[in-house]
Amino acid sequence: MELHEQLSIAIAVSDARYTAGRLLNAGDHPRSWPFSQWGVMVAFETQKHLKDVHGTSLNFDWEDDVAEAARHGGKFFDVRSTQIDSILNDFRLLAEATTRAYYPEDRRGRAFDFLRADLSVVCDRSELVLTNVTGHFMVGLSPHRGADLNLWGPHIRKLTMGIGQMAGALTGMNVQELSVHGSHIDGFPTYLDGDIAKVVPATFGGEFDTDFALSMISIQSTVQSARRWAHAECCNTCIAAALKHRFVVLHHSVRSILQLRERAEVRGPVAAAYVKSLSDSADLQKIVSEPFRKLRNGWFHLGLGDIAADLPKNPNILSPVITYTRMEIEEFADLVNQCLNLLAETIDAWLLEGGDSGFTLFDFLRQPSE
Repeated sequence: MELHEQLSIAIAVSDARYTAGRLLNAGDHPRSWPFSQWGVMVAFETQKHLKDVHGTSLNFDWEDDVAEAARHGGKFFDVRSTQIDSILNDFRLLAEATTRAYYPEDRRGRAFDFLRADLSVVCDRSELVLTNVTGHFMVGLSPHRGADLNLWGPHIRKLTMGIGQMAGALTGMNVQELSVHGSHIDGFPTYLDGDIAKVVPATFGGEFDTDFALSMISIQSTVQSARRWAHAECCNTCIAAALKHRFVVLHHSVRSILQLRERAEVRGPVAAAYVKSLSDSADLQKIVSEPFRKLRNGWFHLGLGDIAADLPKNPNILSPVITYTRMEIEEFADLVNQCLNLLAETIDAWLLEGGDSGFTLFDFLRQPSE
């Protein structure tokens, strides 16, 4: 096995160890949603790399189409512009399915519908971090499953079982050994409830339909999750894997925002101003420039053959950063963190632009009913 191929395997192992450890210790913490998505993405890429490069089949006990949906969900709009409409349609169907799950046609006691809510929101102080609908998109939940509350748990369990199988196969560690990895102290955020039909018009200046607003919240959710939770303190390999996690989320998110510049939906004055502000950022432009795009491709897809001749004699899992970008790790990490902060804070300010009523989404959210 050539040196760059050995390095690719080492990167896959570090990804698996970090992600599995974070998931094993998640418990009821909402980070299980974005980490399930990230775990599926790295497992999918590892599975494909082993088959294409090494002729080795690594099969997981998940449904391939569901895993692929979760994998593609992490790219948001970082695809061909013609696919954006397909993604928006996914959010429309998911929102409708979620509403049916909480307001079924055969429900009794409709006079008490005011106690129901089809939107669950996770907040950290005044910032939105996650919603149930965007969480469903993260894990590839199809509309027919989203309409049935009883199918959510088994669906996520299948995905996480596949992630666990990947981690076990690559690391040879058992559950107890994996659980000491990916450790990081995370604050537990606040839960609020609301109704999609009331909350969405009070977001993004009231300029977006439900599908577009939820797709933008999905980008914000993943950026916020990576910003807050994609960290580790246990060992250098997990710290490096967490940096890769933050960078890939950032790269996909920035490219997705840049895709919106030509969309009719962002021609309103509020949207146009925010998209222009993000597009004009020199730091965000740098993150999606050619060297960083090559880093994303090599680091994420595990194909490092194009830098094989440039790697040091004893490379480590962060060597691709230096080789592709010519930046030292500390400088690179600072850039990634600064850009995540900028992106999260800007989209959050955009999200909090109220609609015509003058109210923001927090005016339509409430503590969950006991």
